[in-house]
Amino acid sequence: MNATDDSTGAAANGFSGRRPGLLAEAGLWVLALCGVLSVNAEGIPSANHGLALTGIIVATGAVHRFLPPAALVIAVSSAAWDDRCYAAVALIAFLAGRYPTRRPRTPGWVACAVLPSCAMPLLGDDPVRELALVPLELLILALLPWLVGRYTYQRLALDEAGWRRARRLEHEAALVAEQTRLRERARIAQDMHDSLGHDLGLLAVRAAVLEMTPDLDPRVRAQAAELRAGAGAATERLHEIIGVLRDDPAAPVTPAVETPGQIADRCRASGMTVTLDTTGTAPDDLSPMTAHALHRLVQEALTNAAKHAPGAPVRVTVHHGDGVTTARVTNDPPPAPATAARAPGSGHGLTGLRERVRLLGGTLDTGPTDDGGYRVAADLPHRPTSPADRDPAPSGDHSETLVIGRRTLRRGFAKAVGITVGGVALAGSVYVAVAGVPALDAETYDALEIGDSRTVIDRSLPGGEFAQRPDDEPAPPPGSTCQYYAASERFSPTHVYRLCFRDDHLVSKDRLLLDTPTDDTSD
Repeated sequence: MNATDDSTGAAANGFSGRRPGLLAEAGLWVLALCGVLSVNAEGIPSANHGLALTGIIVATGAVHRFLPPAALVIAVSSAAWDDRCYAAVALIAFLAGRYPTRRPRTPGWVACAVLPSCAMPLLGDDPVRELALVPLELLILALLPWLVGRYTYQRLALDEAGWRRARRLEHEAALVAEQTRLRERARIAQDMHDSLGHDLGLLAVRAAVLEMTPDLDPRVRAQAAELRAGAGAATERLHEIIGVLRDDPAAPVTPAVETPGQIADRCRASGMTVTLDTTGTAPDDLSPMTAHALHRLVQEALTNAAKHAPGAPVRVTVHHGDGVTTARVTNDPPPAPATAARAPGSGHGLTGLRERVRLLGGTLDTGPTDDGGYRVAADLPHRPTSPADRDPAPSGDHSETLVIGRRTLRRGFAKAVGITVGGVALAGSVYVAVAGVPALDAETYDALEIGDSRTVIDRSLPGGEFAQRPDDEPAPPPGSTCQYYAASERFSPTHVYRLCFRDDHLVSKDRLLLDTPTDDTSD
C-alpha cells in the first residue's frame, strides 16, 4: 500500500521516500568541503589543520549516507573545534528537512544537535561564553537550513500532489465515460428485453391458438405445445439475464459480503501480519451499501498492502459510532526496499472506492504516513444520504486549489523564517549581554606605541578581557602583566591581542592566533 492502485500512493511514496543518489549526495558534500576550505582560508593555520578538516568532512559525509544522526553528532562536535565544520551541520540539517521521512523524527534530530552543542563547550576554556553562543549558532546554521529544506520538500510535494490530482481526475473521467457507455448498453439491453419479450409473448400466443385448433393433427398439436412452452421459457430466461442491467434497486443483485474480521483472518492465513481492532457494535439497520463499502475498503487496502508493502505489519481499526462507521487501514513501510518490479495494478482501485464512499455521503482519505507507510481511512454513514446531500464529484479544475496551496506554503515559510530571525536577534542579545567579546579594533591596536602610559592606553581599551588564551603563547616580558582582547568583533574570533605592561607602561604588544602555538607575531 506504499504505492496504491491509483497513482496517488505511488507518486507520494516515490517522492517523499526517495533519498538523493550516491553521486548527488557526494556532490553536495564536495561543495560543502570546498566551502569549508575556501571561507577564511587564511585563517587555516597549517596544512595539517586543513587535512584534518578535509578528513572530518569526508568522514561525516560517509557516515551520513548510512547513519545521519551519528553524522550530525560528529559535525556538531567538530564545530566546537573549528567553526568551519558548521558547513556540515548546515548540509545535514538541509537534507533532514528535504527528506523528512528519514529516521529519526524531529525530536531525535534536535537532540543530536543540542546535546553535543551543550556538552562540548564544557571542555573549553570559557564555557559560559561558548554556551551562550550555542543558541545563536544552531538557529543560524541548523534551523534555517532545515527550514529551507523543509520548504523545498513541501513545495515539491505540493506540485506532485497537483499532478497526482490531475492523473486521478483523468482516471475518473475515463471511468465516467466507461460508465456512460455501460449505461447506454444497459438501456439498449432493456430495449431488447422489452422488444424481444413482446415478440416472444406474441409467438407464445400464436402457438397456443394453433394448439387449440380443433382439426389439427395430433403430432402438429404436440409440436405447437412445445413451441408455446419454449417461447415462455425463453421469455423467462431473457428476463433473468437482461433484467439485472436495469437501474431498479430491487434488481436481484445480492453479492456476498465478508466482515472485516473474516477478511483479516483470510489475510492472516495467507501469511500477512494483520491486527484488527473493532470498537462499538454495528447497528441492525446498517445499510447493505454501507456494509459493502466497508468490505470493499478493508479488502482493497489489505490487497494493496500485500502488493506494495510485502511483509509490513498492517493495522485495521473499525469503530461503529453514532450514525457513522469509521474505518482505518495503516501499514508500516516495507521491511526492505523493493528490488523487484512494482506490482501491476489497474489504477482504479481507490478511485472506484472513493466514488463508492462519495455516493454514500461519506469521506475517504488516503496518503503516505510520516514514517513511509500508507493509510486508507473513511467515514461511512450508516444510512446513505440523499443524492442532493452528497458532495459533488471532483472537478477537473484544480489550478485554483494549487495556487492557494502555494500561497499558504509561502506565507508559512515566511512566518517561520521571521520567527527564526527574531530568535537569532534575541539569542544574539543574550550572548552579548552574558558573554560579549571584549574586542580591540586593528586601528586602535596599531596606534599603541611601546612605552605609552597605561593610564593613557586604558582610555581606548574595551571593558573586561577576552577569556580565551592561546594554547602555547610566547612568554611575556619578565616582570610584566598582560591583558587580552579579541582581535575582531566577530562572535568567534580567530586572533587575540596581548598587551603587556610593566611599571604602568606598555612593554609588549602581540597578535596571536588562538589554539595555534606556531603562528604568532610580536611588535
